[in-house]
Amino acid sequence: MSLRSSLAVLSLVCLTALPLPATDIVWPTSLDRASIRSPEDYLQPTVSGRLESATFGMVREDGKRFHEGVDIRPAASNADGEALDLVLAAMDGQVAYLNPNVNGPYGKYVVLFHANAEIPVYTLYAHLAKIEPSLRVGANVSRGRAIGLMGHTSSGATPITKERAHLHFEIGLILSTGFNLWYAAQPENKQSANQHGLYNGQNLIGMDPLPVLGRAKVDILALVRNQPTALTVSLRTTKTPDFVKRYPALVRGDASRAAGWYVEFSWQGMPVRWTALDAASPQLPATRWRLLEIDQGQRARLIQRKMLGADGRTAGELLSQNVEILLSATR
Repeated sequence: MSLRSSLAVLSLVCLTALPLPATDIVWPTSLDRASIRSPEDYLQPTVSGRLESATFGMVREDGKRFHEGVDIRPAASNADGEALDLVLAAMDGQVAYLNPNVNGPYGKYVVLFHANAEIPVYTLYAHLAKIEPSLRVGANVSRGRAIGLMGHTSSGATPITKERAHLHFEIGLILSTGFNLWYAAQPENKQSANQHGLYNGQNLIGMDPLPVLGRAKVDILALVRNQPTALTVSLRTTKTPDFVKRYPALVRGDASRAAGWYVEFSWQGMPVRWTALDAASPQLPATRWRLLEIDQGQRARLIQRKMLGADGRTAGELLSQNVEILLSATR
């Protein structure tokens, strides 16, 4: 999304009458959303200084690095330059995960699960200075409740200074409850324990948060479904992937009789539509899975995202990883 589009989305606050169903949304920091007049008012760029680097997509390192959320700057700081903004639950939900330690790029972070949205999604709040002490996994939280304090915690390669304190905010879907099995099976992980369980970033696939945060009410399912198909794959499995069970609104056909699946992916790697394949379907792969169609208009971005290999015709590292995670609970 361009910066002009980002501002246009945010200008819709409370003005657009949306048909039900729609989820009530609040801005996830102390910043008054109605006060936003330009992207500079809310975006916190990287050390590059480029505002685009704070938004969702291939926006870092000259388009070579993906950013899965939006970085929101503080509205106020104390005399020492530390952010004072509270971090707020963007919608009603439940505490899914708390990480009070600085043991990864996210630093201290909170994950909420929103089962009552049009499609159950997670939201993630990272780089916190501290997490609200009263929070407990499984507890219900209301939109607008303080869940932490904005900060700059991270153990990434590039430290986040207090001058660049921000909230990293994500929204998306969980790939599989079998993720721990997949993670443990990877040779490169033998000496690296999975410290975050199902809420490891590799098991979370996000979408652009600004169309959500820019409105007081939004149909999140419609936003997921409206993402264009960038490529498709077919899967062979008679055991229903748990993604299909968790997100039935994205499914077509009879899952109980499926011999496999035709899956449509967005450019960033989200499986947005699943169609059941019967045993006679010519699309059913001979092996565990195969790449089918590619939207040539999105080919360059798919290569950048590693959804495709450098040749633009074969499966890339990320596509292979996401498919194997999706299938991890079907073995």
